[in-house]
Amino acid sequence: MTDNSRYSLKNGQTLVTLNGYRGEDDFYRMYDIIKEIVSPDHIKYGVDSMCVDGSFQKDGMTVRMSSESAYDYMCLMYDEKSLPDGRLSLIDAWISEITERLHQWKAPREAEEEDW
Repeated sequence: MTDNSRYSLKNGQTLVTLNGYRGEDDFYRMYDIIKEIVSPDHIKYGVDSMCVDGSFQKDGMTVRMSSESAYDYMCLMYDEKSLPDGRLSLIDAWISEITERLHQWKAPREAEEEDW
C-alpha cells in the first residue's frame, strides 16, 4: 500500500490522501499528532452526519483535514499558491511525519470490497 496519494484539483488546491486511515478514530489520532508535531497557531474540527473535518493554521498557512466517511481515506488539502516561498517543503515534511506517526500507532488498512 502506498502511504499517500497526491492530487492536483481543478481549483488549484492539492489534496493528499492518507491511504489506509479513515473514520473518526483515525481522524482524532491524526488531530492529536498534528497538535504535537506542528504546534499550530489555531486548530479546529467539527463533526456532522457525514464526516469529521477541520483545519489548522501555522505561520499564515492553512491546511484543511477531513475524513469524509467511514469508507473514504483521510485527507489533507492546501493551496500551494497561497504558501510563502519555500513552505511547500515544510507542509510535505509535516505530512510525512503525520503518516509515520500513524504507522507507528497502527498499520494502514486496505479498503475491502464489502466496504464499498
